[in-house]
Amino acid sequence: MSLMNVHFRHIRAFVTIAQERSFVRAAVALGVSQPALSQTISQFEDFIGFPLFTRTTRNLALTEQGEALLQKALGLSREMDSFYAEIGTLQKSVRNQLRVGYMIGTAVEFIPALVREFKKLRPDAVLDWAEFDFSDPTAGLGSGKVDCAVVRPPLGIDDITLVELSSEPCVACLPAGHRLSGQASVVLGEILDEPFVAAPGQGIWRDYWIAAEHREGRPARIVYEAATVESELQAVAMDRGISITAESTARFYARPGVVFKPITDMPECSIAIGYRDGSSRLLKDFVTLARKLSQPLATKP
Repeated sequence: MSLMNVHFRHIRAFVTIAQERSFVRAAVALGVSQPALSQTISQFEDFIGFPLFTRTTRNLALTEQGEALLQKALGLSREMDSFYAEIGTLQKSVRNQLRVGYMIGTAVEFIPALVREFKKLRPDAVLDWAEFDFSDPTAGLGSGKVDCAVVRPPLGIDDITLVELSSEPCVACLPAGHRLSGQASVVLGEILDEPFVAAPGQGIWRDYWIAAEHREGRPARIVYEAATVESELQAVAMDRGISITAESTARFYARPGVVFKPITDMPECSIAIGYRDGSSRLLKDFVTLARKLSQPLATKP
């Protein structure tokens, strides 16, 4: 006989019968039929090789061996109850967890408020935030590392749903003392031939921020690649080149050595939430709240 044949249902049946001192009451407590419970105990006794109970028409008692086994069985039962409770907690956590990516420097104005308000709306939920730099403009959507992400389109992924949250003007980042730094604004024709600081790699997102569609086929002169806002602006401050970014960067990342000028003929860039599967109630609540909180930004003059 192998004790591997003993299952937790045998332990639970044994403990419940011992506590109830009745097959009838134990069957009710366990939600099984009395014949099924009798069969379970018979199997258990066959496996261990000795009887657990003495039965008469009026009385049910533990055998000497059954008494000896009961305390250990009670301990196992408590451990299993704790184990199942932990499984339930973990299952609930997984079902109520949302993995959220965000592009570095994006939605700086409302992500903190989104975190606070979502805790109020869904206190049972867990938001697992992950920051991504310019080397992954999809902020984890492309690789499937996140369930949704706060991004700046375009992403160039066909199966992603994008919900726009707000938009803002694009600005040129220029070194202090640049020939255009004294102007109130610039147009694309004035900066396209400048040396550019660009995001790493290739693709539609990098092309957008070097204004590739406005170049009429002429390649940009890329002199430096930067994966973060900090390294981008530091390169500009060191006069390595210029870059194009969003207006909010000027508000939150301003520093000595860099000036920001509106680009009057470049369309506004947008901030959006992207996701693949929108069936999750948690995701729907998150997107709805994000849209609500971002409205002041979307309507700001």
